[in-house]
Amino acid sequence: MSIVFHPSWPVPAQTLLRRAIDRHGGWSSWTRLESVSVHLVALRGFLPWIKGYGRSFQLGRSLTTFPKEIRTEFHEDTGQRHLATFDRGDMRLHGPETGRARAEGQSRDHRRTFAGWRKMRRWDAVDAHYFFGYAFASYAALPFVLPGLSYRGGVMARGRGERWTGVRLEFPADAQVHCRRQSYFFDDSGLLRRNDYVADVVGAFARGAHLWRDYTTVQGLALPARRTVLLRLGATPLPFMIALDATFDGLDVRLRDEEGAANFASGPGAFGGQSIPG
Repeated sequence: MSIVFHPSWPVPAQTLLRRAIDRHGGWSSWTRLESVSVHLVALRGFLPWIKGYGRSFQLGRSLTTFPKEIRTEFHEDTGQRHLATFDRGDMRLHGPETGRARAEGQSRDHRRTFAGWRKMRRWDAVDAHYFFGYAFASYAALPFVLPGLSYRGGVMARGRGERWTGVRLEFPADAQVHCRRQSYFFDDSGLLRRNDYVADVVGAFARGAHLWRDYTTVQGLALPARRTVLLRLGATPLPFMIALDATFDGLDVRLRDEEGAANFASGPGAFGGQSIPG
């Protein structure tokens, strides 16, 4: 199966993204990808703090996302009880004893609850797992889903003393992502280094420059073990304004082999993947 671009993409931008897809593991790996799992080591920044992390909500430390199904499952920790499921916009919390969905912890199309001033509320467990659930499902699909989006122009940025070249794209109105228009910046090798967006469910002020850091390779896929989101003023990230900083270990990938059987491998924190500087 070949990469099909939206007709809005110019040839130079297609070349840029083909290089990025190859650098992140190649199209064949994406066609076989079933799930990506991570273990949350640490979470800090003013966004989780103001939203009540550790007070009004806790997060499952073990996340497994199925990007093609737009689903993320949270567990208390690796191999422990099921806490929550994000599923194409719907949320379910699970009972600690049975593991079954709790009637009071279900919300269909949960994004609708963030309308207007309700975006300013402190989060509960449903809110928090929704936010991180859709975010991780969308991150695990990058950069592979980008060719199908509408191209809105080229962008440039500087980071780590390098010049990063990127694209501005538009998602469909019903996409489970931070916002419809986002920018993606790649280094010379094709690694995704920065993603600019507005976190709509937080508010119009939540303009982030999301840095993808400390890459490792698992099953041929390049995955970041650290994510840092800086508040952004226009196109300029503010290094002293850390909205969120998350570190992970136990990066795991499940692929389908040529016969359709699942193939499972682990990265740092488990059996050790190949590290990529930066």
